[in-house]
Amino acid sequence: MTGELPDIAAVTLRKVTLRLIPFLFVLYIVAWLDRVNVGFAALQMNSDLGFSSAAFGFGSGVFFLGYCLFEVPSNLILHRVGARRWIARIMMSWGAISVAIMFVRTTPTFYILRFLLGAAEAGFFPGVVYYLSHWYPEAQRARAIATFMTAVPVSGVIGGPLSGALLSLNGAFGLAGWQWLFLVEGLPAILLGVIVLLYLNDRPEVARWLSPDERNWLISKLANESTARSAAYPIGIFAALTNPTVWQLGIIFLLAAIGFYGYSFWAPLVIKSLTRSSDLGVGCILGAISAVTIASMVLNSAHSDRTDERPLHVAGPLLITSAGFFGCALLSEPRLAVLSLALVPIGHCSAYGPFFSMPTRFLTGAPAAAGIALVVTIANVGGFLGPTLIGAMKERFGTYGAAFMLLAACAIVAAALALRLRRVAALSSTQTF
Repeated sequence: MTGELPDIAAVTLRKVTLRLIPFLFVLYIVAWLDRVNVGFAALQMNSDLGFSSAAFGFGSGVFFLGYCLFEVPSNLILHRVGARRWIARIMMSWGAISVAIMFVRTTPTFYILRFLLGAAEAGFFPGVVYYLSHWYPEAQRARAIATFMTAVPVSGVIGGPLSGALLSLNGAFGLAGWQWLFLVEGLPAILLGVIVLLYLNDRPEVARWLSPDERNWLISKLANESTARSAAYPIGIFAALTNPTVWQLGIIFLLAAIGFYGYSFWAPLVIKSLTRSSDLGVGCILGAISAVTIASMVLNSAHSDRTDERPLHVAGPLLITSAGFFGCALLSEPRLAVLSLALVPIGHCSAYGPFFSMPTRFLTGAPAAAGIALVVTIANVGGFLGPTLIGAMKERFGTYGAAFMLLAACAIVAAALALRLRRVAALSSTQTF
């Protein structure tokens, strides 16, 4: 992760990586499982509770309305009170709500708890991205973010087979399989929230696991970069929230997220309809797709850091996502359709590291916290639109084809906007991507 660096820099960043990334990685796996496990639960829950495709799609997506409403305020609170306390609060509250979904019996209750789950989790992801900017210099940040975000596909490797196995407990101790799923996958968040309070440090200044020399080097390096950014881009919180580049970044990932979250919540049902596999078989297929996604994320982000280029490393993967949706919509052979569908997470997730390293290239401090949160807030509107659109269009047309064509078009527009950032940078004497 450190490239060609002086000894103290290499040693310091290695220590930071070993201390923070594995732990944050585990937190994000749990967060992602609790966010999307409703897609696996739908294999049983929809028929048990009588949910229509439209009702399930809306219930999946309404999570993001709660998430979006509280995203920016949550990240500003994190900046004020510190990541340790606020991330602990986030985890314990979302874990409790996730467990509570096992008691759902009606559509309105499903909608309310999914909304509250989004409100509880708001701020976790942008908070961690902002937190990492306190520990990694710019040149190492994309790989740090990408390594942390490989938790998304890893959660698929783990969560697919795990969710399938939990669904097979259907009837054990009087609980349905989908109830076991919410119970077992929700409890770890509560426990890990307590551990966060004991384990995380807010900033390098209080990191006793670094030697004085290592701590001083890191503090000095980050302070120099922060001073340079502040001088080049003297942006306050309000200016960050109205900055055109911040909004363009948000719209890029809004369009990308429409497709990815549509995939995340509907993929188990789509793959089951294509392959007629068991619940466990569907989980294993999704796990295999996620394993390939991990490798593509690491490789693309490492190349982005090595070349110090971001927009091309975002646009290319998003075009792969588009190809995946088109292929799944147009190919009639089930195995080829599933292989095409696999390109959706491979492309989308590969763009994560380069994309989320861009805001902190021109924002710092509280404006960075607000700007990153705004980007994620705008993007997560796509989390509501994607699952809801697929549900409504599936009910209207009877197949997933039309919805997938629309999601493919969204990914193409997102790629074009990402490429436009190169032109914006070329026209600016100070801003680079």
